[in-house]
Amino acid sequence: MLCAVVLATYANALGGPFIFDDQEAIVDNIAIRDLGSRAVIAAEREAPVAGRPVVNLSLALNYAAGGLNVRGYHAVNILLHALCALAVFGFLVRTFGRRGFSDLVNAHRLDLAFAAALVWAVHPLNSEVVDYTTERTESMMALCYLLTMYSAIRALDVKRGSGWILAAIASCAIGMGCKESMVTAPVMVVIFDRVFAFTSLRNALTARWRLYAGLAATWTVLVAATWSGPRIHSAGFSSGMSPWTYLLNQPGMIVQYLRLAAWPQGLVLDYGEPAALTLADALPQSIFVVLLLASTAVAFATLPSLGFFGAWFFVTLAPTSSILPIATEVGAERRMYLPLVAVVAVAALFVAWLCRPLFANALAARRLQMATAFEIGLLAVTSIPLAALTIARNREYVSSLVMAQTVCDRWPTPTAHAMLGVSLEAVGRHDEAVDHLRQSAAAGYSRAHYHLGGALFNHHQTNESIHELNAFLDRSPELFEAVNARMLLARAYMDEQQWPLATEQLRQVLVIQRANVDALGLLADSLFAQQQLEEAIARYRVFLAERPTDVGARINLGVSYATLGRTDEAQAAFRTALQVDARDVRVHRNLAALALNVGDAPGAERAARQAVALAERDALAHDLLGRALGTQGRVAEARAEFEKALAIDPSFAQARDDLALVRAAR
Repeated sequence: MLCAVVLATYANALGGPFIFDDQEAIVDNIAIRDLGSRAVIAAEREAPVAGRPVVNLSLALNYAAGGLNVRGYHAVNILLHALCALAVFGFLVRTFGRRGFSDLVNAHRLDLAFAAALVWAVHPLNSEVVDYTTERTESMMALCYLLTMYSAIRALDVKRGSGWILAAIASCAIGMGCKESMVTAPVMVVIFDRVFAFTSLRNALTARWRLYAGLAATWTVLVAATWSGPRIHSAGFSSGMSPWTYLLNQPGMIVQYLRLAAWPQGLVLDYGEPAALTLADALPQSIFVVLLLASTAVAFATLPSLGFFGAWFFVTLAPTSSILPIATEVGAERRMYLPLVAVVAVAALFVAWLCRPLFANALAARRLQMATAFEIGLLAVTSIPLAALTIARNREYVSSLVMAQTVCDRWPTPTAHAMLGVSLEAVGRHDEAVDHLRQSAAAGYSRAHYHLGGALFNHHQTNESIHELNAFLDRSPELFEAVNARMLLARAYMDEQQWPLATEQLRQVLVIQRANVDALGLLADSLFAQQQLEEAIARYRVFLAERPTDVGARINLGVSYATLGRTDEAQAAFRTALQVDARDVRVHRNLAALALNVGDAPGAERAARQAVALAERDALAHDLLGRALGTQGRVAEARAEFEKALAIDPSFAQARDDLALVRAAR
């Protein structure tokens, strides 16, 4: 039933497009293109799946099965959510059956666990994890987290629990490769054991040290995955965000999460960057959170079974909602995916406590039927509206523009205006896009300068584009988008023929990404334009090894060789270009010019005639043919070709000079 409900609730999400981070994580992620490559577990630095090799591998499997067919990615996300719902059910069944809960809870553990799992499965607060393809990082981590807990609990209940111990350790290790939030799983296992299985921590350590040692060892997986600092500029103490500033922002976000858990309307995909707050600004929400923490501590002392769920809430939320700063996002609803388990579990226990007289007296068959009917009715009244809200939320993922508009309407931060601006630009509403991007940039959101620079460049507002891209690089040279910003800036400089500046940007790109083929090609073009031909040749050769069908690069390589007097190599380059595209008029023109330079007039004539045949209105082709004919003494024919060239392009100075020469020769 849980699986069926999940499928019914998210059926309308299957056709949703890739949005926002999906572009970097999936569409542009070359690390998922080849399952046999080592890169499949090493996404590019600062990408959404960087340092999360298991998730990147899952995307690679999706790509191998269906390329960029988005329905396959959504199907996997829905399946993962269904599996998580089952894991929540299994975890809560085993938990509600432990000591510390009343006989009523023990007796009705299946019903309570099912109710909590069902509400959790259809709750709109979880929709981001399912609908936003990239956020399977959360559901994969959560599944491993829950399986770790479930396996550890099962190991308590069998005489020989080595199989379950191994399952717990394996699940924990895999989870460490999914997302950094898995770091708290070993801690939660110890807390569970202390609350529900052992009278002291020492007894727990004595009885379960093998399990604890294995779980602790899985932290090495997390260390290995994050050792290179895959997102050091967006998350962590090196991100540039003050831990204190980030911490001051979190009480407000926790209050927002709990509000949405109780009343899930007005969901927001992106809450923007942390704001500069003072303690006074955050004091009301901070007092509330401190009271929750104090309540959890009191519950641990007086009612440990309830205190466990308070600990679950705060411990699973801690990696993203404490002092470890995440510079790009002050909050995210997906962070409640695991903490919400505690909320629904406590809600189920509270309802059971309220209804205890009804169930406690349900001895006669009629009373039992009434109790069951009440239970089903209450669950339906709760879950059906939640499912309806989730179905409605799924529709908001119909496009990046619709989603961005909801964010800007509900939580209008500089980030939201930038999101909306980018989405408007993508659908051709340029003026509106620029307005939103300028508003975002003026409010201090550095990425807005990058997006604004790109929008201006695409509409040939080159000087303004250069200004915005430089503003972005001055403020955030370390961000993921910096490479693309430098590429755009180089193109803008090339359009303005500011070749040295373009070359500088391209060299910096290649320092960061030595294998960036596009940067190699552009750098070669820039060097070619500056007549730095020896280096241009070296760059073109490396570029063409990766892009052998680029005719323009082969032509420039041939011209470089010809200019340096390396005729044979020039001819070979042009001949290779001809094999790639025999109908490219530029190749035939260059072959004609090369033949003229070496005194091969018949060869020049053949190449020029082929150029004219391919492009009758090409003035240069006619001029080259005229020069080839004139060199052979066929003055009248040459004059006719020069006249054709001038008829096509009256401003063609070379053809005018050549025509003057043949007239003088007569």
